[in-house]
Amino acid sequence: MRLSPAKIEYLADKMIKIMREREDISFLIEEDELARIIGWEITEELKIEDEIEDEVDKVLEQYERQIMNQDMDQTMLRRKLKTEIARKRGYTI
Repeated sequence: MRLSPAKIEYLADKMIKIMREREDISFLIEEDELARIIGWEITEELKIEDEIEDEVDKVLEQYERQIMNQDMDQTMLRRKLKTEIARKRGYTI
């Protein structure tokens, strides 16, 4: 996970502040509970992204020699693999 708990809390609070400023949004639960839920959702999404990154690392390790021998761009290959794995899991990156 690339965000600290403090950063996740900050983002959740920022989202609530933005929603509070809109007249067409009203809260049915307390804001602190909503912040906790938003923080949890952000954390879960980051975990999924970490799992995808781990899977990309495993694939790249398996083909490391071929990649090196063909002088392939690892950054581009990593990005393509990540997008493909995410798509197969039903996520968009």
